[in-house]
Amino acid sequence: MPGSHFSPCGASPARVLNSTPTLPDEPNESRASTPLAFRVVRGGVAVALTSYFLFAFGFLSNLVLTRLLAPADFGVLALGTFFFALLNLRPKLGIDQAFAQHAVTDAESSGTFAALSIASGIASFVLTLIALPILGALGYSQPVIVVTLALAGVGIMDSIMGIAWVQLDKALLFSRVSLVTAVAFPLAYLPAFYLAFNNGGYWALLAPNIAYAFLLLIGLWFTARRALPEVWKQRWTFSRALAAQFLRFGIFVGLGTIFLTLVYQFDNFLVGTFVNVEALGYYDRAYRIAQWSYVLVASVIARTAFYTFTNLQNDAVRLERAVNMLLWIVTTLTVPVALAIFVAADDLVFFLFGEKWLPSALLLKFLIAYSVLRPLLDNAGALFTALGHPRRATILAAIQAFALVLAATPLTLQFGAVGTAIGVGIAFVIGLLVAYYFVRRTLPNLSLRDAFLVPFVAAGITLVVALFASSLLNMWQIPKVIELFFKALFTLATFWAITFLLSPRGTRERAAYVWNLIRQRVV
Repeated sequence: MPGSHFSPCGASPARVLNSTPTLPDEPNESRASTPLAFRVVRGGVAVALTSYFLFAFGFLSNLVLTRLLAPADFGVLALGTFFFALLNLRPKLGIDQAFAQHAVTDAESSGTFAALSIASGIASFVLTLIALPILGALGYSQPVIVVTLALAGVGIMDSIMGIAWVQLDKALLFSRVSLVTAVAFPLAYLPAFYLAFNNGGYWALLAPNIAYAFLLLIGLWFTARRALPEVWKQRWTFSRALAAQFLRFGIFVGLGTIFLTLVYQFDNFLVGTFVNVEALGYYDRAYRIAQWSYVLVASVIARTAFYTFTNLQNDAVRLERAVNMLLWIVTTLTVPVALAIFVAADDLVFFLFGEKWLPSALLLKFLIAYSVLRPLLDNAGALFTALGHPRRATILAAIQAFALVLAATPLTLQFGAVGTAIGVGIAFVIGLLVAYYFVRRTLPNLSLRDAFLVPFVAAGITLVVALFASSLLNMWQIPKVIELFFKALFTLATFWAITFLLSPRGTRERAAYVWNLIRQRVV
C-alpha cells in the first residue's frame, strides 16, 4: 500500500538507558530525576506538534500537486516506491533497532552502527542497479525504472542521515529532530511546485524526496554533533564482534520488515501491474486520505510507545496500564476520524481533488479500515520487540503478508483495484486477531474486552446514526462544503458522546491523566 513519499529512519524504536534520556532543552544533570511518563509525553507532544504541522503543509502541498498532475504520475511513483522498498536492504537488517537496544552508546557502538548503516545504503543502490534490467525485461515503463533508481540514490543519503537521527532519538531528543524536520519539509516542496507548474510530471513528486533527504542529512548531522558532543567528539571505531551482534539481533526485525514491505506495498504492485498506473494513481490518493487518522494519531505515538514499553518491561502492572492507555488513545482518536472519512468519502474527494478524482471515493471506503487496524498492529509489534520477542512481530508480519498475497491477488484479477482494497482489509483483520492473541500471551492479565468493547460498540452505533443523518442531509439543497463539514463533525461528535455515555468514568479519568501529563512541569 502506498507508503510515505519520504522514508527517514526516525521511527526506529530504541531502548534507552537511564543515564541517556534527557529533556530536549534541559541540562544533563536533570536527566536521571525526570519521570519517565513526563519525558515520553513531553517528547511526544513535540513530535505531535511537528507532525501536525508537516501533515497540514504536506496536505495542502499535495492538494496543489494532485490538481496539477495526472493520476498516472502518482501511480508511477507508487510503483517505483514498491520496487525500491523491496530492494532496500537497510531496514531489513534491523541495525537501527539493534543499535538502539544496545546497552552502551560509545565510540565503538556508534562507529559500528555507522559503518553498517552506510554499507547497507550502498549495497541497496548496487542491488537496484542489478535489478533495473530485469524490470525493463518484464515490461515496466522507463518512468518506473527511473523512479526506482532515484529512490535508491535517496537511500544512500538516508543511510548517512539515519546515523544522526537514531542517535538523537535514542537520547529522547525528539524536539531537536522535530525542529529540523519542520524546517526541511516545507523547503523540500519548492522544487516540486516549480516542476508541477512547468509540466514536470512524476518528477514533481520525486523531487521532494531528494530534497528532503539532502536537507535532513545536513540538518540532523549538525544537530547531533552539537546536542551529543560526548559521543560525536570521540574517535569512532568498528568492531566485527559488535557488528555480528547487531546483525544477529536485527535478523528477526529484518525478517519482519521484509514481510511488512509486502503488507504495506504489495497492493501497489498488484494494482500497478495487473490493472494500470492510472488506477494505481486513484488508489494512491484514496489511501492518502484513509491514512489521515493513522498519521494524526498513531504515527505520533509510535515514536514514544517503544521507549515506554522498554522502560517498563520489568514492571508488569505498570506495563499493562501503559498498553491499556495507548490502546485507549488510539481507538478514541483514530476510530471517529476513520468513521467521519467513510461517511463523507464522496464529498471529501470531490471537494479536495476535483471531479476527475471521483473514482478514488469508492476505493477510500474500502481502505478506511486500514487506518484503524494499522495503529493497533503497530502497537502490538512495538510491544513484542520492546520485551525481547521480535520473533512474534516477525510471525505476525509473515501471516499478514501471506494473507494479503493469497487474498488480494485473486480479488485484484477479478475486481481490479476494489478487489485489492478488499484483500488489504482481509489481511489486516487476520493480522489483528493474531497480534492480540500474542498480546494476551505476553500480558495475560490485560483485558482486551475493556480495551476494545466500548470503542467498537460506539463505532457501530455511530456508523448507523451518521449514515442515516447523511441520507437525510443529501435530500436537502445545501452547499457541498457545508454538507461535508456537517457530516464530518456530526460523526466525530456522535462517536465521542456515545463513548462517554458507555464509559463516563473511564473516559474522564484517562483524558484527565493525559492532560495533566501534558501540562506537568518538573520542579
